[in-house]
Amino acid sequence: MSPLLAETLLRWYAAHRRTLPWRQDRDPYRVWVSEVMLQQTRVEAAIPYYHTFLRAFPTVEALAAAREQDVLRRWAGLGYYARARHLHRAAQEVVRRGGFPTTAAGWRALPGVGPYTAAAVASIAFGEDVVALDANGLRVGLRVLGLRAPTSDRAARAQVEAALRAVLPRGRAGAFNQALMDLGATVCTPRRPRCTVCPVRAFCRAHREGVAESIPPPQRRPAKPLRRFVAALVQDPSGRVLLVRQPRDGLWGGLWTFPYVEARGWPQARRALQQLLGSPLRRCGPALRAEHGFTHFTARFHVVPARCVRPPRVGRFTSSGRPTLPLPAFAARLLRALRGQARVRGERRGLPRLSTGSTRRTGSWRSRFRAPATPRSPGTRPRKRAPRPR
Repeated sequence: MSPLLAETLLRWYAAHRRTLPWRQDRDPYRVWVSEVMLQQTRVEAAIPYYHTFLRAFPTVEALAAAREQDVLRRWAGLGYYARARHLHRAAQEVVRRGGFPTTAAGWRALPGVGPYTAAAVASIAFGEDVVALDANGLRVGLRVLGLRAPTSDRAARAQVEAALRAVLPRGRAGAFNQALMDLGATVCTPRRPRCTVCPVRAFCRAHREGVAESIPPPQRRPAKPLRRFVAALVQDPSGRVLLVRQPRDGLWGGLWTFPYVEARGWPQARRALQQLLGSPLRRCGPALRAEHGFTHFTARFHVVPARCVRPPRVGRFTSSGRPTLPLPAFAARLLRALRGQARVRGERRGLPRLSTGSTRRTGSWRSRFRAPATPRSPGTRPRKRAPRPR
């Protein structure tokens, strides 16, 4: 790479840098929180969670002193909850040591901090001359060098990192790393790169050869396996919903959700759910069907309304309107559907039957809720709904 590339890129960054809340200063805590949130999460999706998290835990001392459940509750909806647990543990370690590390090597010693996050915080907050190579920067480097290798190619990654290190402007590594991020996010995009407005196109071999759009080559992702689960939707007479805290090493570790087991259907799941709750279960309505995409598999849930014959020995009953426990987005959406679209059949039991549910897409996954339609007798017309008051 030409040394002029760094100078050109920094001039472009000074004029076109994105306005992001964590760039208002070089506070290491804010930079660190933002970098952790941006792992597997788009910038526009992370910003509202960043503001909420910082209002709850404005300093590393506040985060270290918080309960894990409170940290998870503020993180709920971002997904990849191990990030929040590691961030919490690392904050406690920082406070125990009496301050933040100032080098990438020091950051690597903290729980859950990988090479990229360590280099990003060390360069941006403390000015260490180190390359922070994220997916955006790697794509830019592959195209500039004309390397027709996938992003998973370790040798190509090492070659890009060495080339960037050779042109790294001393004393301005933080700005250089952020410029690479912004260039990859806004100009040198994965599809249809905007080469005509790229500030470094004169240094880009892929642009000269007309192959920028084919670098890196697309990788065929294997189909995700399907796993089936059955959850029990249990309510008490007042309509509160039973939630159970998940084990730390399971799905949604440490969060609260409906009691569930991996099974193909209610007959198979019932015995395991009864053992979990310590009470016989009586089914009392049609199942809701829900799908949720995890990183490595797709989960298909059958959510079965059920009644506990005896008080359950685990979990808590909580209001579906204002839950105070940390919930994964999957459970929160089902609670919203329960609150907003429930049609109570038989007030004596206080048990709902949901009609249709809707969700909105957030980040890189989605959930869908569906319930079977209520059957009608042949020849009858559908009942008209009363108009809503305005």
